[in-house]
Amino acid sequence: MATMSEALQRHWNEASHHEAAKDLPAARAGYEAMLAIEPKLVAPNLRLSRLAQIADRYVEARDRALQASHVCVETQDAKSIGFVSLRLLAFAEDGEIVRLIRSMDWIRRDVLQQSAVLAQHLWLVDQHELALEFLTHVGTRVKPSPLLCYTRANVLRSLGMLDEAVEYYEYALRLDPHNAYVHRTLAFHQASRPAGSRVPRLEAARRHHAEGSAESAQLCYALFKELDAADQTEAAWQALQEGAAAVRRTLRHDREEEARGFERLLHSSPWKKSPTASAVSGGPVPIFIVGMPRTGTTLLDRVLGNHAEVVSLGERNDFDAAISEVSNHFYKGGLRVSQWTKLLAADPALVGERYLERLAPRIAGHHCFIDKNPKNFFNVGLILRALPQARIICVRRDPMDACFSNLKELFEGGAYPYSYAFEDLAAHHRGFVQLMAHWQASANGSVHIVDYEALVRVGDETLHELLAFCGLAPAKGLLDITANASPVSTASSSQVRSPIHDRGVGAWRRYALQLEPLRVMLEARRTENGA
Repeated sequence: MATMSEALQRHWNEASHHEAAKDLPAARAGYEAMLAIEPKLVAPNLRLSRLAQIADRYVEARDRALQASHVCVETQDAKSIGFVSLRLLAFAEDGEIVRLIRSMDWIRRDVLQQSAVLAQHLWLVDQHELALEFLTHVGTRVKPSPLLCYTRANVLRSLGMLDEAVEYYEYALRLDPHNAYVHRTLAFHQASRPAGSRVPRLEAARRHHAEGSAESAQLCYALFKELDAADQTEAAWQALQEGAAAVRRTLRHDREEEARGFERLLHSSPWKKSPTASAVSGGPVPIFIVGMPRTGTTLLDRVLGNHAEVVSLGERNDFDAAISEVSNHFYKGGLRVSQWTKLLAADPALVGERYLERLAPRIAGHHCFIDKNPKNFFNVGLILRALPQARIICVRRDPMDACFSNLKELFEGGAYPYSYAFEDLAAHHRGFVQLMAHWQASANGSVHIVDYEALVRVGDETLHELLAFCGLAPAKGLLDITANASPVSTASSSQVRSPIHDRGVGAWRRYALQLEPLRVMLEARRTENGA
């Protein structure tokens, strides 16, 4: 007679075989058979979560991931902790990730072997102090590795410990001199002294990686930053061109499909009726700071975050998660949704309630809170139906500066795939401007536009209007962003530790000759719009 472990292994092998053959119902039956024999198993729950996601059943997929976490905690299955926390990230279950990692004995071998990954997950859910505590604890028990040093550097950078971050980036490079990701992050974190002194080792690292590879692209961006700082603009531009072209080849951005997404947002709405304000009123006021990335959204977040009545939550994915839960559909953001069928049946008031429930522990006791995810720009219509009391602040920047700031940034995880070619940038900016005008005209005073140039040059006047829009009382010292010691995880985490300045205004002119085709495209599109 087969033992229980033999039966479990047989079901696992059969389910895995069916899954590989794309027979998902049979695979699902196999994993469920395992749980019928032994309910306290992590792996089958994780696979069932994945199968539910393929079937676009969000609630089941999330519940299976949560069940996997509960089992992992109960059984102290340290081997599975990294897989479980990674799965929880897909559902923005930040609190459960923290509970899971805290529940484990940090000196166990299986935990120590995954320490870099677990610390990174804590960092990704904005648990910077806990991540540093975890890294400090395991640091004396594991052999230093490039990933462990790199993760610690990122945590230190987010916490504003900038020089200490440099030390750990350099430590990572001593362990792995050709690590492209560390080289690129360090280049954008802090300038070399003297300028350009890192270029030789970047060139050496680049020779180590295949041309056109992801690592080569990372090094191209690092070279651009270092050469630009050394006033070698011709070589810098060449590096940027090569890096951007390599990234674009891997992302395969569809400009026409994105244009259709903009059109859908302009001319269709998944919710025909707005909820009454009483359904979601009475608590903290959500302030959504949106806009194209690298255009001053983090700067504005730091300014408003200085106000005693405001708490900043950073870049959150909770609104998408709330829509996904209520609609039982993996909602990927307004620009990417082509079918509104499941959203039509979702109650917007319930979405607003779920969103606020998710954030309740962090916003209690505050008059306002900031959710600064630039991608919420594509959710504005849904936000104002789910949260009628919300304030939407859209940051606008000079078109050339906005596009150039996007072009010279290598975004993580394939985010903002339009940002690697002139034609894509110009088309995206056109859609952005049209949609911004649409929100401003149709949102009944709930959308306020802030010009980046005005914020950095006439901040007091800009801030006066902004506070009135948010219903906040005037306060002193808001423009002193160096007084804001809260962590920052965005690409601007190093820059916003310095006082406000206007050196970024007109930054594109340094490469005016190379950017002339982009300027012509933007001007042509502005003319088409009648601006």
